[in-house]
Amino acid sequence: MNELFRKLNVLVRASINDVLGEDHAIGQSRRQPLTPDKLGKNIDREIVSLRGRINDALSFEDELRRRVQTLQDEVARYDRQADEAVAAGQDALARRAIEQMQSAQQRLAMAEADLHEHQLVTQELIQRVNMLDAVVADARRAQAAEAAPPVEAPAANEAAPTTQAQPRVPSLSDVLRDAQEKINQMGDLIQAKQEVNAPTPAEQATEAADEQRVDDDLAARRERLSKPKSS
Repeated sequence: MNELFRKLNVLVRASINDVLGEDHAIGQSRRQPLTPDKLGKNIDREIVSLRGRINDALSFEDELRRRVQTLQDEVARYDRQADEAVAAGQDALARRAIEQMQSAQQRLAMAEADLHEHQLVTQELIQRVNMLDAVVADARRAQAAEAAPPVEAPAANEAAPTTQAQPRVPSLSDVLRDAQEKINQMGDLIQAKQEVNAPTPAEQATEAADEQRVDDDLAARRERLSKPKSS
């Protein structure tokens, strides 16, 4: 899922740069207002859709937070079990609890890294959509401020100027719509890939434990628990 939102950021940034004609850095104070045609008639709808993507990102962030908390609780539970087993002289049970704790610690480290990365990606997406809002607002203010000059009819002896049809340039709303369609396709591919590559419960259970780390942890617990508690 992080990959999906990261790709969305890349496509939104590229879409903005393509239409505005330059690299608009986040927070840039001077922007060239766009014409209504260049914005596109569906720009508001596309921004609303991007806001929906932000809501999805925030919901996924909550899911990642819950995942981190669950793993923290799991680590603490195996830690207590290991101490109890050592105190009871059950080294085999203690070793198994330590192995499970270390496995949970590894998954916790990955979950925390995922959460941190996702927070950065989400913040960037929020900033970019806010920048889009600012670009649209600038364009509409500029349009409202411009007084349309009166159009004078050409003199009878003057030929009316001929206009040459210009190739249609994709509007910002068109480009954003295409970007989001690509994201939808990527989302299906990423989900399918995750389902194919997801380890089975049996594979997760047979992850090789670091025997030396287990031995070191077990020895440290024995030493700590063998010391008399100070009154």
